[in-house]
Amino acid sequence: MPQFARISFFSRVCAVGAMPEGAPALARGDKCVVEMDYGMDVGTHMCATDHAPEFTQGGDRHAPRILRKATEQDLARVAENAILAEKHAQRFVQLLGEAGIFIKPLTAHYTLGRERLLIVFGAPEHIDCRRVVGKLQWELKTRIEVRHVGVRDEAAVAGGLGPCGRPLCCATWLRNFRSVNVRMVKAQEIPLNPAVINGCCGRLKCCLRYEYDTYRDAAKDLPGDGAVVRWAGNEGVVVSRDVLQRKLLVRTREQGLQHVAADDVTVVSQGEAPMAAKEDKHEDPSGKWTEPGAAGET
Repeated sequence: MPQFARISFFSRVCAVGAMPEGAPALARGDKCVVEMDYGMDVGTHMCATDHAPEFTQGGDRHAPRILRKATEQDLARVAENAILAEKHAQRFVQLLGEAGIFIKPLTAHYTLGRERLLIVFGAPEHIDCRRVVGKLQWELKTRIEVRHVGVRDEAAVAGGLGPCGRPLCCATWLRNFRSVNVRMVKAQEIPLNPAVINGCCGRLKCCLRYEYDTYRDAAKDLPGDGAVVRWAGNEGVVVSRDVLQRKLLVRTREQGLQHVAADDVTVVSQGEAPMAAKEDKHEDPSGKWTEPGAAGET
């Protein structure tokens, strides 16, 4: 059975590469030379796997092939490439500035043989930099690829720590950005506060999707906020819910606030929290927040 290895590169994307026959075993963290569709590159071995390569994302790309373990000369070349890439990226920014175009450079990367220079940058709107790229290619005598990314990708490239204290998912293991909307926030009963629900990129946190299905399924048979419920001779109005523990916070006339198990109550009438109508009018049919500045969108 063919053997494969999962390799991480300078960007957040991990690829699965085929191991050559008779190749020495790679330990986790070992540097290796890999043949990519754009040339040779150096990556870090993450783990061995028997799964076939998943290389079809975004088009027909051939599977990465691990050539060998990186030598000291390869690593020295990588260090030199990093210095050159930064220098040439600054030249790219300078040429754009002379043309009256201003960008936010994020990262630059040379392939091992310097056949290609990748420059990643952020900008508030689309820019046409073909003339500048052509001029720089003529100066450097190498192929240059520029990539304009959005704010979510900026965070992935720059990296950082999330509010959980761990490195950003998009900068470590997350390969594809999936849609996130305000309905997921409401399903998990998180306050609609941008400081709470927005990530470092200013958009809704990707992790809001992780537990959305669990919360949605757990809340299907629970009374909503504002519902009138009865239990053991008492009656009250649901103020809030603990969906996962299936507990309700109920306000009664005689005993004030009471914590009650959801399985012990009978719903007299369904209600709606006073804030719900206000929140809903800022949603479009897909559940995205539409009020400017109120919360992030994906």
